[in-house]
Amino acid sequence: MNVEYHNTNRPRLTSWDEVMKLAEALTGSVKTAYLLSARAGLRPAEAVALTWGDVDLEGRQIRVSKQIVSGDDGWTRSDVPRTVPIAQVLAKHLAAIRPIPRADNALVCPPPRRKRKNGTRGAYRGTRLGEKSIRAALARAFRATGIPPADFYDYGRHTFASLAALGGAPAWRLREVLGHADIERTLQYLSLRDPPPTAAEPAALGA
Repeated sequence: MNVEYHNTNRPRLTSWDEVMKLAEALTGSVKTAYLLSARAGLRPAEAVALTWGDVDLEGRQIRVSKQIVSGDDGWTRSDVPRTVPIAQVLAKHLAAIRPIPRADNALVCPPPRRKRKNGTRGAYRGTRLGEKSIRAALARAFRATGIPPADFYDYGRHTFASLAALGGAPAWRLREVLGHADIERTLQYLSLRDPPPTAAEPAALGA
């Protein structure tokens, strides 16, 4: 899950509507992880490491400070925690799945549960949402929607960065949200603009 591509020519979705079309074809934790990536810019490894204590729905922001590396918790790629805004559609989804009572240490995207013979849910399959589960869910969603297959990263974080840049997000703000250590990586996305757009930042970030 610890991936980061630097090529802005990789496959990506072309609109927020297309992002939501794919999201609606997903279910459970994979849908949540995808929305965190495609609507908030989290890396896949950051999405599966996120706990409810990191999510401030009232303040509409997420604190990103860790990722899963080789099955273990670790710092984000830049080693610096960051705060990202929660778009309205993501806020609605998170509010619908938030555990009651509050459980700060619980994973936002837990692994799938085993099914008992009587149809009820059993124990979790492992301790983290794994790449195998994500790939299987995406394959089913691609078949259901007709969207050409691509990596989770491409249609998630990469699409978010591309659409935010095309929508007019300032370079400094996009760099903050994505957690890029090097501004040059962020500027690669801004180079997609032709001509430079004038949209306001909230719309640019998918609010």
